[in-house]
Amino acid sequence: MIGEYSFAQTKDTVSIMTYNLLYYREMTSFCTSNNNSTTTKENAMEDIIDYALPDIMLVNEMGGSSPVNSFRLLSNSLNQNGRTNYSLANNSGNGSNIVNMIFYNTDKFVLESQSAITQDLSGSNLVRVIDLYNLRYVDSNIAVHHDTTRIHILVGHLKAGSTTANQNERADATEAVMAYLDTINASGNYIMAGDFNLYKSTEPAYQDLINYVNPTLRFFDPINVAGNWHNNSIYSSVHTQSTHSSGGCFAGGGMDDRFDFILASDEIMNNTDKMRYIPNSYEAIGQDGSRFNQTIISPTNSSVPIVVSQALYDMSDHLPVIMDIEVTLPLATSIKELSQLEKLKFQNPNNGQFVIDFSNQKEKIRQVEIFDLSGKLLFVKSIGSEDYIELNVSEFPKGTYILRATSNSYQQRVEKLIKI
Repeated sequence: MIGEYSFAQTKDTVSIMTYNLLYYREMTSFCTSNNNSTTTKENAMEDIIDYALPDIMLVNEMGGSSPVNSFRLLSNSLNQNGRTNYSLANNSGNGSNIVNMIFYNTDKFVLESQSAITQDLSGSNLVRVIDLYNLRYVDSNIAVHHDTTRIHILVGHLKAGSTTANQNERADATEAVMAYLDTINASGNYIMAGDFNLYKSTEPAYQDLINYVNPTLRFFDPINVAGNWHNNSIYSSVHTQSTHSSGGCFAGGGMDDRFDFILASDEIMNNTDKMRYIPNSYEAIGQDGSRFNQTIISPTNSSVPIVVSQALYDMSDHLPVIMDIEVTLPLATSIKELSQLEKLKFQNPNNGQFVIDFSNQKEKIRQVEIFDLSGKLLFVKSIGSEDYIELNVSEFPKGTYILRATSNSYQQRVEKLIKI
């Protein structure tokens, strides 16, 4: 019986990566078709994705003049070598020539909504907007309890430069972020990531994030490495810029700055909302601690395959930062216990063409949905006043599915559907 049906998976590991793509498909006086080749970058990104396989990839400096740019990277780098599971958000644009973007593994996540923080506390436009993406994890029990684990991701590319004015512009952005979270009384799994352009942990922008006046909203640095990061060999193992020793499109000087971050909320760090940071999983890919003021490929980099270190060199003057999160799925409560309606009447197993009889229900049914066992919605049909409906899903492959009926008062009945 369906009440005895259960799902074995209770945990999963997902990886989150942030990466400044260095003017991807955006040409300037110093980034030209010669030193900022789209083809070279897309080939390099393909090798990096092959190696890292992030479930969520957050990027800065995506050419913002056209949404075609992000679709190119999706098609030519992420969805390559047999991969077809990556998707992306809408290009927020906001008039900038370089923007943020998120790519995600659709086998594990659904993008539910996106928005942007565009103004500072005085109402002036931020130098660069902060994008917010809300995703839910796709799990096999969603057809049972109509809920799952969620994560909220803020992506920022803070103002570059070492002057006091630059620091203040960075602080304007982080103040706006924290004020927004305070306004909505945020709770749950939050990530703040991107190229922060910070030189040291005492900067106001960093302190806004990790020492906000409301302690329940503070972000945490998973590796807890505070200090004066700029041009300081003590922090060689966490530096993320620059992969090159000479300039041009790429910043020069070698590895000597920690600009790229993934910060996490208390809920993630302390595992109070079904997502947990996996200790020691945070790293800058390709950073072996032996790069101070040197490139990512010289001396020889043995922390990653040669093809990957070369790809990191070709792609950007930043390194991608990645970390893993363990997802605890909602408990698999028996479906029979959750059902508030009477058992649905339909032929089962069937060949995909069948009738569902609702005449025994005390409430009118408003909607019928069919999910696969990963929780992906495959079919939905709205119901009027009829007591039965005819369904034709004969194109579905043979196998087991989940059928859910929802009444006008949002009571639900879930049944196992077997297509033969």
